[in-house]
Amino acid sequence: MIFDQAIENDLKWREAELASLKRLAITAPEGSVSRKSILRAMWAILYAHYEGFTKFCWDTVFDHIQLEGIPKGALSENFSLIAMERNFKELRGRMDAASLLRFFNGELAAILAENAEFPEDFRLKTESNLWPNVFERESLRIGLICPELNNHRSRIKTLVGRRNEIAHGNGIVINTLNEYNEYENSAICLMHDLALKAIELLDGKHYLAER
Repeated sequence: MIFDQAIENDLKWREAELASLKRLAITAPEGSVSRKSILRAMWAILYAHYEGFTKFCWDTVFDHIQLEGIPKGALSENFSLIAMERNFKELRGRMDAASLLRFFNGELAAILAENAEFPEDFRLKTESNLWPNVFERESLRIGLICPELNNHRSRIKTLVGRRNEIAHGNGIVINTLNEYNEYENSAICLMHDLALKAIELLDGKHYLAER
């Protein structure tokens, strides 16, 4: 199963980078400008890995299904809707009676027989601010339910909020390495949970319509 190795490898390099930065923070004198700067950088990079890995998992699901060459009509409803979103968007632009009749009399059957594709414009969106509600809403669109989100929701919300403060050049301070560690643990737990759920979805072929 190529997809599980790809997800595992992506998670590993992200964790390795975070561990490397943590070693730098540990060696910097406590209370120094160097340590404070490293902690701020670590916070921003932690968010980047949380968002980046989430998008990677979502895209891995879509890429795997697309490569299998499955007809749109053979997919479960949630994936079928996403695969047909462009078709429905085009239909909404021509809602006259004749167009609707042609769509339901012949076009729909042909569309359902086409192999599913998932253009980037219609895939799940992080909105560049992956708040807990965005993570939950978008993941649910493809049936991914991550219980760890409820265990770490408040910390993930703080992670996003403080990252925005840092990205906007505000002088927010991450006081200690222990404080940072709490948020890293929450993000990593959620990332592992998402990885597991994505692998389970693909391994169990839960993207196929029930027979």
